Amino acid sequence: MSSIKINLVLCSVILCVLVSANTQSVHRRFEYKYSFKPPYLAQKDGSVPFWEYGGNAIASGESVRLAPSLRSQKGAIWTKQPLNFDWWEIDIMFKVTGRGRIGADGLAFWYTTQRGDYTGEVFGSSDRWNGLAVIFDSFDNDNKHNNPYIMAVVNDGTKVFDHKSDGSQQLLSGCLRDFRNKPFPTRARIEYYLNTLTVYFHNGMTSNEADYELCFRAENVQLPRGGYLGLSAATGGLADDHDVIHLLTTSLHTQQQQSGETSFMICHPATVLPWDCRPPGGAWQTTTT
Repeated sequence: MSSIKINLVLCSVILCVLVSANTQSVHRRFEYKYSFKPPYLAQKDGSVPFWEYGGNAIASGESVRLAPSLRSQKGAIWTKQPLNFDWWEIDIMFKVTGRGRIGADGLAFWYTTQRGDYTGEVFGSSDRWNGLAVIFDSFDNDNKHNNPYIMAVVNDGTKVFDHKSDGSQQLLSGCLRDFRNKPFPTRARIEYYLNTLTVYFHNGMTSNEADYELCFRAENVQLPRGGYLGLSAATGGLADDHDVIHLLTTSLHTQQQQSGETSFMICHPATVLPWDCRPPGGAWQTTTT
């Protein structure tokens, strides 16, 4: 009799675990209003749909050049609207290229409560930001031979970024990775889900899209809700071209978040959009009940 009770208890525990795991399954949705990609990245008038850029940034049909390989250049691109979802994954494909063995200064991905400047002091954007910066730092300011370096810095809007130490005392986490002058575009995948920040990196040595490696994972990361997405870059006495080929945003939802939501979207065959949201046949729809 006791063994039957034990088995029942074990079954109950296993069932609870399975139910809990099921409720945490991730639902993914591509967010085209927070993305850009070729071949129609920029329109004929030079604008990028749902985004604004400035400074020395230049947009074409194939990429956004945030900062060209000239001295003291700065540029940035920002979403026009803040995110309306809590958890997300950002895939960035970019190229940093220059003639010299050492380049400068680098580029940054931003998730902040306010859009930053287009010619700011922190890799082309504003200092004292409220939110997250993932920085791809090319230049070794502190002479510790630890660049190029990828790092995440969370700011509450009060802290000034320490350029002299390359932010080494302010970073949340990071990894030493070379992203300059690669045969193929480099890529970064930045995921923020259930207060865990994860960054993967593709070093651009192959064309295999699956060749990501973990840069870092940080838990208990508290970011403000409703932030804007941005990219910025800057050059100094040394200079690289900083080209972003695409930024793709995917919203992440738990099954509990999806419950009760209904989404419906159709792409008509006659609709001409600057991104490919249609499969062959011209129309698709998603529904969640």
